[in-house]
Amino acid sequence: MILPPTFNRRQQRGVALISVLLIVVVATVLGVAMSREQNYAITRARLFLEQSRVQQYAMGGEELARQILHADFVDAPQKDTLVETWAQRGQTFEFEDGEVHLRIEDLQGRFNLNALSDAATNNLVARGQLTNLLLQQGLDPSLVDRVADWIDNNQTVRPLGAEDFDYLGLERPYRTSGGLLADSSELRLLLDMAPDTLAVLLPLVSTLPDPNAGINVNTAAPALLQALAPALTAEQAEALADSRQGIDGYDNVQAFMQDDALAGQNIPVAGLSVQSGYFQVSIRARYQARFGYLTSIIQRDATDGSLYVIYRDLSKKVYPDNPDSLDNPG
Repeated sequence: MILPPTFNRRQQRGVALISVLLIVVVATVLGVAMSREQNYAITRARLFLEQSRVQQYAMGGEELARQILHADFVDAPQKDTLVETWAQRGQTFEFEDGEVHLRIEDLQGRFNLNALSDAATNNLVARGQLTNLLLQQGLDPSLVDRVADWIDNNQTVRPLGAEDFDYLGLERPYRTSGGLLADSSELRLLLDMAPDTLAVLLPLVSTLPDPNAGINVNTAAPALLQALAPALTAEQAEALADSRQGIDGYDNVQAFMQDDALAGQNIPVAGLSVQSGYFQVSIRARYQARFGYLTSIIQRDATDGSLYVIYRDLSKKVYPDNPDSLDNPG
């Protein structure tokens, strides 16, 4: 049977129309996909640029802290106190479309856990100071032996300590460090370390790379002053910390020892100082609506004031002792 020519032409036009529609549909789908992918690429690029800018703002905050610490050394190289510019809390610097908020803390105003190392000259004195600090805070003094065993390079267990044998018996076994603590967060690994104990301890301790770095009596927290002089009550330690502000800090350790509040107390002079060489800089940077964080540890040379960044952490840290935390963008 032969179809009429008119029917063939209609069939061909129908096929052509369907083909055109299919091409239009495919082109539309491809166009939408390409447009969506392009929008994603633009968004990713914008977010990357904003994140890069906020990180640069944070690095700028670190450089500002370096300049502040160097200026402090030029002005008063012989001592560091809490009435100096670097110690002011809540320093904010505004920039185009953003700001940098920074806080500088003296890490030698805390107890250096690495002072328990066998490499420390006065580790026996440090053991007594940490024991006093733990007892005053209502914490288990066995932590002294646990920390000492964690950082020594042998497997000899101290009376209340723990070595590899104890840690390898855990459900998730691991070994002791066998070296100096690099960060206070390592305390989480100590045997039987409770979260509430850690929360109390972290604001009071540091992990300086120099086990012989002295405690700065001009910046030490009242709790640490009480650990140095255990005969002091908490109220007396607070009063002593307040009184040193009025005299712009002690000029030397001997002046501290001669303070009336410490009369009759046999405080070891070893391991005490009025100068500091290690500072922690906590930075919160904002660019438009995006926030970035940086925690840096800066070492300052006591001879020429030169500064070196020895540690950086880009995470968002929490400081339990500070209700006005940098981690609160509001």
